[in-house]
Amino acid sequence: MNIAELVRYWARWRPDHSAIIHNDEHMNWAELDARSDAIARGLRAAGVHKGDRVGLLMSNRVEAPLVTIACLKLGGIFVPLNFRLTAVELLPLLEDADCAVVVTEAAHIAQLELASGTLAFSIFTVNGGDAQSFDDLLVDTGAVPSEDIALNDPAFICYTSGTTGQQKGALLTHASAMYPGMAKNLAEGLTWRDKILVAVPFVFTGALISCFIQFTINAGGTMVLESDFNIDRYLHVIQKHRVSVATTVPVIWERLMRSPEFEKADLSSMISAAAGGAPVSIDLIEAYRAKGIAMIQSYGLTEASGLVGTMHSEDAMKRIGWAGRAIMGTEFRIADNACNSLPLGEVGEILVKGPHVMREYWRKPDVTAATIVDGWLRTGDVGMMDEGGFIRIMDRAKDMLISGGINVYPAEIEKALSGIPGIGELAVIGVPDKDWGEVPMIVAHGVNDRAAAVSGIEAEGSATLAKFKRPKSIVFLNDPLPRTLSGKVSKPALRSMFPQVPDDAARLFGS
Repeated sequence: MNIAELVRYWARWRPDHSAIIHNDEHMNWAELDARSDAIARGLRAAGVHKGDRVGLLMSNRVEAPLVTIACLKLGGIFVPLNFRLTAVELLPLLEDADCAVVVTEAAHIAQLELASGTLAFSIFTVNGGDAQSFDDLLVDTGAVPSEDIALNDPAFICYTSGTTGQQKGALLTHASAMYPGMAKNLAEGLTWRDKILVAVPFVFTGALISCFIQFTINAGGTMVLESDFNIDRYLHVIQKHRVSVATTVPVIWERLMRSPEFEKADLSSMISAAAGGAPVSIDLIEAYRAKGIAMIQSYGLTEASGLVGTMHSEDAMKRIGWAGRAIMGTEFRIADNACNSLPLGEVGEILVKGPHVMREYWRKPDVTAATIVDGWLRTGDVGMMDEGGFIRIMDRAKDMLISGGINVYPAEIEKALSGIPGIGELAVIGVPDKDWGEVPMIVAHGVNDRAAAVSGIEAEGSATLAKFKRPKSIVFLNDPLPRTLSGKVSKPALRSMFPQVPDDAARLFGS
């Protein structure tokens, strides 16, 4: 049964049960099925057929999950696009995906102007804008488009970056996208009665793939989709709608814990509070345990359709800093650079194998072959495994930082800022931040006019980098950047020099 068929099943079996709650308005499964059918007719009329790509550049609106399902009903490949990206950042993604249609909203249509000037795709927009109206996709009459969709057919292209700064599209199938949900639902007892809260952008893997496809559609539950994240409203929504499942990064759970409303909030409905992207502290576990909530540590990555490992709070208390054990039907192993297995306790790259591993990187066979070796996905994370099968992440083989749960690759930032006049050389590293976990910081050398350098960085960064990628500070060095024997900038040396933002760092972008 593919994802589209699951939606139709719940529409028949529990038609009146809420599928989506958005801004306190309910849409039941029968309505979700019927409305996505209407959009599927409209997309077919717009020329979308099996295998075609449909992009979505949209904030958290109810149209987002509707377009997702409509695309999948046609056998199309859904391409979630981060609405926080600039037009310059979106261009290579749209070139690579070669979308037939992109659905957006008035607030973000300008970000498509650069791509639409050179690429042939149709644009449909909600709430006006200089494009075809989204209403044109709502075709309520006529036969419902039907396609023969196999479980191994592609369903999503989810873009992720890397050490080269080049975006790569992880191609997820219907089967791979659904599998982690089956494993989690069986292990934790999630059912159609559960309500899953989504307050991060819907287009993120953790929201679209994990919370909507895996936890909501797999079990026939209810997704509570918030327009954006607000600490006090987050607590209010959990209580009002009796939310039972939420997955976010530790810094968000910590901010909730620090809210004045936390102590008196009734969170008794929560049965699955998961934290991923960074280790969970003892203080955080104990604070939620005092509210009757057992916090679950999780580990995942886009190339494996989200969730790959997890552990309960009891295990997390004994293994602070560890990431968890493989979910049902998944295997971990630790390997050397040649992918040979290493003994327990030795440090190497974490490899993952399971039915949820991506099929490939879209249109990148060489990169795919280097990343998936004999069925094992090379994660780029460096870690170790103990006798209980728990893994601990020691470092990242990829040059990457995690800011607010979002992977940020310094190579992308360095590539965007490398041509600014008056800067001899620069490198980007992650530094700790109390609100976001980590944020980017520039280390620069060969700068005579520091004020001009700051102005140049802010001008170029505003034009070419999404806000979450923009460095928050810059450090000027008198000496050249440290380098390895091969001549590359030594990021470990820089991180050792700057474990935190130094007092003499200059602030960027109004931070």
